Amino acid sequence: MLRTTVFAVTSCILLAGCGGGRSDTSSFAQMSGPWSAQFTCADGSALKVRYEPDHAVIRTSDGEALILPAVEAGRYETNRNALLLRGKGAAWMVAGRVTDCTAA
Repeated sequence: MLRTTVFAVTSCILLAGCGGGRSDTSSFAQMSGPWSAQFTCADGSALKVRYEPDHAVIRTSDGEALILPAVEAGRYETNRNALLLRGKGAAWMVAGRVTDCTAA
């Protein structure tokens, strides 16, 4: 009985922590934890990228946190920003300006 109760409580806690649906940018800005990739860009900026099934969460070196939907394999973009993966590097676009980035 005690084992069943502990399992049920643990399951509820884990499920509550998982949440459902997409979070807004402000909640991602406060998250910490492992990131899937880090890039150093030619323009001096740096990116931390966490890949999710349908989007990428990007934190820039100036503290901005962005969610870019996956458009196709290796390409994440909105109408203002885009991240295009290229081998071990990437191209980072902000408002039409492109800079090359290398994995850090």
